[in-house]
Amino acid sequence: METGSLTPAGQRRPYDGPLLLAMTPRPPAAVPAVADTFSFAGDDHEPLPTLWRSLAGRLSSVLLAMPSATAAADLDGAARRLVELVERDPDLAIFQLVRSEHAEATPYGVVRSLHAAAAAWLVAARLGWNKARGLTLVKAAFTMNLGVLALQERLSNQARLPSPAQRHAILMHPITSAATLRDSGIADAEWLQAVEQHHEKPGGGGYPRGLAVVCEMANALRAVDVYTAKLAGRSGRDSLPPERAARDLLVVERGNAFALALVTEFGLHPPGSLVRLHNGEVGYVVERTADTASPRVAVVTSRRGEPLAVPVLRATEGREFGIAGPALSAGVRAPISAERLYS
Repeated sequence: METGSLTPAGQRRPYDGPLLLAMTPRPPAAVPAVADTFSFAGDDHEPLPTLWRSLAGRLSSVLLAMPSATAAADLDGAARRLVELVERDPDLAIFQLVRSEHAEATPYGVVRSLHAAAAAWLVAARLGWNKARGLTLVKAAFTMNLGVLALQERLSNQARLPSPAQRHAILMHPITSAATLRDSGIADAEWLQAVEQHHEKPGGGGYPRGLAVVCEMANALRAVDVYTAKLAGRSGRDSLPPERAARDLLVVERGNAFALALVTEFGLHPPGSLVRLHNGEVGYVVERTADTASPRVAVVTSRRGEPLAVPVLRATEGREFGIAGPALSAGVRAPISAERLYS
């Protein structure tokens, strides 16, 4: 049983002057010593975005095979691997969550589970949860939607509203998800309770049971689930810009300390946000700084709207390079992958 404190996510390096060249290699942050039972032997030389895709693929295999006698060990290994990758570069973890880069290769529901788990770990770290409990929260985030993984995939491509049968499956999925966990031999009471209650709301009004008292871990899960759902577009529903998703989360989760911690951790312009600078340049936020209003941005479009062959890293300070506001993806002729920015 691990009881050490979580390392606060996102240690910021001091700004060392304007970097107007391609993204420079960034040394990985110190990684907590955790056993890796979900290892990818020999592939740690790969770029971090590649390792994230490997984790997504392996997690997909585990979740889609449940109930399974090996699920408990497999999920624990996946959680430890996720923690390792998040701690190596928290900004990349957020970038991929905001930009949803796994969506083409991995089922929609698994992508949602992976993103929710990454957000859950960052919130647990910010709130000072011990490592063992943080890992339990990650595993609960992986598995809270087990009962609707296949349905989530269909709904992601379905333009019409859910049918009555689909709505019933959505209503009952906290119960069916927990049942799948129990059928896999998982008996962790807090994990199971968090999954069963992650759509309940304190005071009542949630589902499926309308409970008035909701456990702490379920409140954390609900916050990350709501936020990541708002960032994830699907057929018939566009994704929301991060600042809009954060604002909506704080409205629907008023009083939820986990929602506030999540928005605080991600910042005003989280990595992955597409922003326009005062000088007309457009780029992606790639790194948070101590000043939440002035992250580092990889510029991909010039002030004349021309795509740049090589991204330019800007410190968003002052009248020229400060952030004027969000930019529309439709206006960017040069979409960019995480590999080009974080490799």
